[in-house]
Amino acid sequence: MSNDEKMYLVQNIEILNDENVESGIAEHEIIADAHIIGGCTSGPYCFGVWEFSVKKEGEERKLYLRGRYKRYSSDDHEWESAKKDGFYHGGGITDELVSLASLFLRRRLKLGPMVRRDDKPMISTRGKGWIDAPLIEGKSNLSDLAEWFKLVEKLDTKKKDHQRFILAVRLYNRAILLIEESPDMAYLDLVSSIEALSNDYDIGKIELSKVGNKLATLVNSIEREDLRAEIEQAILEREKSICHRFVEFICNYVEESFWTEEKRPQCGKIESGQLPALLKKIYNQRSKTLHNGEPFPPYIFNVSILKEEIELGDISIGTKRWYSKDFIPKPHFFERLVNHVLKTFLKRNQTK
Repeated sequence: MSNDEKMYLVQNIEILNDENVESGIAEHEIIADAHIIGGCTSGPYCFGVWEFSVKKEGEERKLYLRGRYKRYSSDDHEWESAKKDGFYHGGGITDELVSLASLFLRRRLKLGPMVRRDDKPMISTRGKGWIDAPLIEGKSNLSDLAEWFKLVEKLDTKKKDHQRFILAVRLYNRAILLIEESPDMAYLDLVSSIEALSNDYDIGKIELSKVGNKLATLVNSIEREDLRAEIEQAILEREKSICHRFVEFICNYVEESFWTEEKRPQCGKIESGQLPALLKKIYNQRSKTLHNGEPFPPYIFNVSILKEEIELGDISIGTKRWYSKDFIPKPHFFERLVNHVLKTFLKRNQTK
């Protein structure tokens, strides 16, 4: 295993073995809600207790993480060697250390801000940004709820629509509660919200080529027609066309008003014709995260200064590169889309 395939904390240890490497010290705040004592020094990393006051069980208290790290600069040109399959898990060295400590101690530990660099206090002057700013902008009128609740009363009872709809709504609600702190988890909940509602959505007969062109070619190479048909049917039944149902369901319930909404950006704007392909990428990302342990790309954690709906230009972190052709929409776009689809579903599925 090469050094750049190891956890960042291990890479850092091995890099610091070279005495000529320039390094610096950084100290971070850690927040816990349980009684923790003692300290730990392991290589260039040190955990310790910051607050010594008496706390009740469940009350927050502060620890610290102090470490020595290699100094990186633009002269390192890491972006030049970054590639699509480079090492990346969604965090850095400090995230790794805190997550591992949380596992080994079986305690809730949360990484806070950097408080010192090279023993000099750090004061953050960065303003608060919002990943999904429209959720807190403008104002809402409670009187608008009356008409919506009337629609809820008349929601069709076929196919357990009431149960599925409220489950989808609860998943959406959890997503917007998480979206600022954990946009990746919010993204997964938004996908699940649609899945809860689209489980029995009829997409008709699907061709094997839509499941996979290579798979369709292999099946079509079978000479016996009856065997070929049997294998194709077995594959389609196992596949259940979940991704295609996800895409078709959303596209069916997106109305023109979604695309004509005011305050949409001029830069990084998603057009209606791009939606099917982007939805497939979203579902594939969901599957890769849940089944392959592949983290969401880093740009979904960033505040969209221009309110762009999709990231602009390739990006890289360390040895990992993301290409714009593979990008999925920003969380605030997908949240607005799911909100629109749930409301449209409610309006269209009324008892007559």
